[in-house]
Amino acid sequence: MNEINSLFSKLKQSSLFKAIAAYAVFSFVVVQVASLVSDTFDLNQQFMKNLIWVFLIGFPFLAVIAWAASSRFSTFKILGIFLFVLATGYGSGSYLWVNTFMMPQIKNAIEADDYVSAWIATNKVDSFAPFFSSTKRLNEEISTIANIRTEQDGVSIHWRPYLEKESTKWEYLGTSPEKEFRLPNGIVELKLEKEGYETFLVVSANPSLRFDNFSASMGWTLEPLKLQVEGSIPKDMVYIPGGPFIPAITGQGVNEVYLHPFYIDKNEITNKQFKEFVDAGGYNNPQYWVDMEIVREGVTLSFEEAKKLMIDTTGVTGPAGWEVGVYLEGQEDYPVTGITWYEALAYARFRGNSLPPMHHWAKAAYPPEEGIAPIAPRLLPDSNFDRKGLNKVGKQGLGPYGTYDMAGNAREWVWNIFGGVGLSLGGSYSDPVYTSSMQNPLPRFDRSPINGFRTVKLLNPRDMNPFGDPIRRSQPKPPSFYKPMNDEIFSIYSRNFTVGSINLNSKLIYKDESNPLWIKERVAVDLGYNSEVMDILIFKPKNTYGQLESIVFYPGANYYMTPPDIDEASIGEFGLDFIIKSGRAVVWPAIKGSMNRLNTDPPPSSLDDISRRWREALLHWRVDTFRTLDYIQSREDFDPNKIFYIGMSHGAILPTHTLLFEDRYKAAVLYVGGISTTIPPMSDGLNHVTRINTPILMLNGEQDYLVPKIMAEGFYNSLGTAPEDKKLVFYDSGHWPLPRNQMIKETLTWLDKYSSN
Repeated sequence: MNEINSLFSKLKQSSLFKAIAAYAVFSFVVVQVASLVSDTFDLNQQFMKNLIWVFLIGFPFLAVIAWAASSRFSTFKILGIFLFVLATGYGSGSYLWVNTFMMPQIKNAIEADDYVSAWIATNKVDSFAPFFSSTKRLNEEISTIANIRTEQDGVSIHWRPYLEKESTKWEYLGTSPEKEFRLPNGIVELKLEKEGYETFLVVSANPSLRFDNFSASMGWTLEPLKLQVEGSIPKDMVYIPGGPFIPAITGQGVNEVYLHPFYIDKNEITNKQFKEFVDAGGYNNPQYWVDMEIVREGVTLSFEEAKKLMIDTTGVTGPAGWEVGVYLEGQEDYPVTGITWYEALAYARFRGNSLPPMHHWAKAAYPPEEGIAPIAPRLLPDSNFDRKGLNKVGKQGLGPYGTYDMAGNAREWVWNIFGGVGLSLGGSYSDPVYTSSMQNPLPRFDRSPINGFRTVKLLNPRDMNPFGDPIRRSQPKPPSFYKPMNDEIFSIYSRNFTVGSINLNSKLIYKDESNPLWIKERVAVDLGYNSEVMDILIFKPKNTYGQLESIVFYPGANYYMTPPDIDEASIGEFGLDFIIKSGRAVVWPAIKGSMNRLNTDPPPSSLDDISRRWREALLHWRVDTFRTLDYIQSREDFDPNKIFYIGMSHGAILPTHTLLFEDRYKAAVLYVGGISTTIPPMSDGLNHVTRINTPILMLNGEQDYLVPKIMAEGFYNSLGTAPEDKKLVFYDSGHWPLPRNQMIKETLTWLDKYSSN
């Protein structure tokens, strides 16, 4: 016992033991202090873990140094030398790492509008070197607080970057009813979990209506996310919440639709699943084929007649690409294709389900507000388009609620009749990307090798009326309507849009200088028709001298449908504050049908009435624009010769008459502009678009379903503007917003170019 005590006493007296003990105490104190001040100095949890690891890794090095130097130095000298070396190494290494590697990476990500990557990189810096780079302000610029509302309390909320499931772990955010969490701007995945409930996966852009942090209003809100009781969701299906949404289908406009909740297959139906239907005698069970009017090439067939045509490559009943009634080896997890609409419906009945109506398919494929907070810029590049063949299901194109492959791979049959024939949606592996949001009419007996499907289970069968009804297909305009007018006809036509100047009787209603960037004015001018007066909002940069260049702004469709009060309208909503920062003014007229001049007429009663209203609207917009430019040129603080046009969405799709008959615009910038397929002939401007010679910059989204790429290219190619005075740029984005930094760079470069002319 004495020997043990003696050994312990000697150990305590040794420099090695004292150095180790002092190091342990010092490490403990530092970790505790860091924990206490973590909130104050924004030290994240990962940094705390890294700090502990630094001290653990340093321990063996300290022990070796202390042992080697114990005969020459005191304990405190040993500890001091070691801590100095450790701190110097950490400091210099961190400084070099942050400034040489991380900050350039963050800068490049931000310039490319990849805020998720920038966010991950800044958090990595904060985790390892919070004292050598201040990223708090930067993080606030590239992120937004998301309000994640759930119907149940006690729901664990996790997130990760979209489509990085192989390399990124879920990060815990918090537990409801806590709901406010800062997330990077971009597309994110959420995982909601609670014991006794099914896990709920959600994909959304941030900001968005889903996160209750989007500046624009759609006139409606989304309900809190509701988890489903464990075991309530049918096998291989996912839950789609109900509520309002705008279908992301080309040609459907921006009309709000309300659906009840429903279930839909997570994946396209596979060969293996369809084989179960075949083996169960599905082709011979009349209950799956009842009430089907089977039509092939205009001829109605009996079921027995049709079944003789529903055969594989060897003449056995089954999908067209099978052999001897069996799918090819190794194809069990690939989507079943080569089937008619009738076979797809029979299988759905076999499962107790139905084929999805078009609107239900669209609800499951994209978020409710895809037009303004899209996931398509990431979803579509990850989907199976423009490739050689089908892929296994469940690998690509993760949708907003956990579905896969709704875009690409196999095009999918839906319930509705479309223009007298069947309808498929989503596009296929052999199609271009823009088909992902286009309606594809085809005969219901079509057995193409790219025809697949998935099924739906409606929780409210009443949704089939009206959403199961036939869908009217707009007839394409005949080619004769697209022939340019000759000079004589155009001369006669253009007289309808001749406008003369009048006394505007302009009145300043108010001037607001509360914004740090701009002075806002509201001015009223007479229009000279129907005794109407138009308000004009003016946003002027502060602390500027001399005459200002002016940008006349035409907004999106929401300002013609559910606009805010005119006094609440702000260019900040559209991110146009950069124009003010560039030293220019924004002039925003409340043209006919927008803001406080909304149309209150009853719905049109006929196609002729629709055409009449469009003709009247175009004339009103022509007059309103003429008065706006007259007013600008009447002010001494504006340069009368440097007036520009910027249109966004609606204001970029319908500029043809404004740009054609108004020669005072130096140049124009069209955000997500193109050809409209819904405007009546003549009013759409396509007959005279070749006469427009204004310098035009078009900025569009590659994944825009409202203005698909082919429509933007069609408008651009038809412009009469000289090739050197027009430019079309496509971004990896949806309809709106466009990548901000890249949009700003292109816009200002264009304005600068024509400001100097």
